[in-house]
Amino acid sequence: MTSNVPATYQEVFKTDRGVVYQCDVTNRLVLEFWDTHTQLSARDFAQFRRMVETIDVRQMALSTDAAYDVEILTPPRSERCYVLTLCEIIHLRELLNGAKLMLELNTMLRECGCSLSKY
Repeated sequence: MTSNVPATYQEVFKTDRGVVYQCDVTNRLVLEFWDTHTQLSARDFAQFRRMVETIDVRQMALSTDAAYDVEILTPPRSERCYVLTLCEIIHLRELLNGAKLMLELNTMLRECGCSLSKY
């Protein structure tokens, strides 16, 4: 993962395989996965997460057909294309779901008048 992160990026969630940052200047979420960076609006992030969630990983794991060896995903309004194996899809799911959870938690704390930065 990159150590040259712009100062405007705030880490939302991190795994061994990637990081999701929030940039308040551009109002974008930045997905860093396998040394690639993809900027997404909150809406596009949610749509991409749903795309990853709908992949039938069970079918990929059980099928011997080569067509199920990889899944090709293109985030909304992005020129990036991910060609992912089953393991990479699992890692991406973990990253996206963790980021979603942290964003929801931050929203709940903000609604209660609290902030993660206070602690």
